[in-house]
Amino acid sequence: MAEMGLTDKQVAELDSLTNRFNGIGKPLTSLQNEKRIELFEKSKNKELPDGAETYCKKWLKEYLYGRREELKAKQVRKGNDTEEDGFTLMATELKLGMVYKNKERKSNEWMEGECDLSLPNNVYDNKSSFSLSTFPMFENDFDKRYWWQLQVYGCLWDAVNLNLCYTLNNDTDIEVEKACRYIEDHNERYKIAERMIFTSAHFEHCKMAIFPEATLTSFIEIPKYDRIRHFKFQRDDNAIEKIKDRVLLCRDYIKQLLTK
Repeated sequence: MAEMGLTDKQVAELDSLTNRFNGIGKPLTSLQNEKRIELFEKSKNKELPDGAETYCKKWLKEYLYGRREELKAKQVRKGNDTEEDGFTLMATELKLGMVYKNKERKSNEWMEGECDLSLPNNVYDNKSSFSLSTFPMFENDFDKRYWWQLQVYGCLWDAVNLNLCYTLNNDTDIEVEKACRYIEDHNERYKIAERMIFTSAHFEHCKMAIFPEATLTSFIEIPKYDRIRHFKFQRDDNAIEKIKDRVLLCRDYIKQLLTK
């Protein structure tokens, strides 16, 4: 979610500069006072970012006329197809025990959502990576949109511990067959399957069914522990309040659109 007003770091900086302006600590230099004024003015900014306005317009059109575009991206398709495999990987590698997908969608006055897994004081969201190249095996950071998404889940499920899991799962036999459909050379089919399958047992199964005449032997299995990336953080009540502020601004903007 794009920032409105100040970031937490800027708030702390403004507090420090304001204290010095009021005689607490070293006097401000002229440049520091200009910075104080700049941050103070920015702190009053309560305008929706352009991206949020665009989203409101899109949402309103869909709501008014009952038409919503269906997401058909290949990444979404794989996420849906391999969801259960992701949960199994999470359960075994994170030692969660027997888990079942959450099927409850919760909402309050400000937000709604449906987490993937709900355990005592914990919520989990699984992102099934499309390929090895998009899987964050060694990264120490992640898409901040997912941080905000889990803050919503933490609020709705009253959970303190928030868990984002990226999993790398085998694609389905059907998709492997589709990808190889017009390829006659079995070694080329082998190379295609290498990019879609990550476990030896599944690869051998597909080899026998789809490219039995392949002579290549380059396949390397990726172990379970390298097919899951777990990011842990906690619910941030200040972030929840920012979400509420954003919702109010969106509602006001939608009212403006309706009166035009």
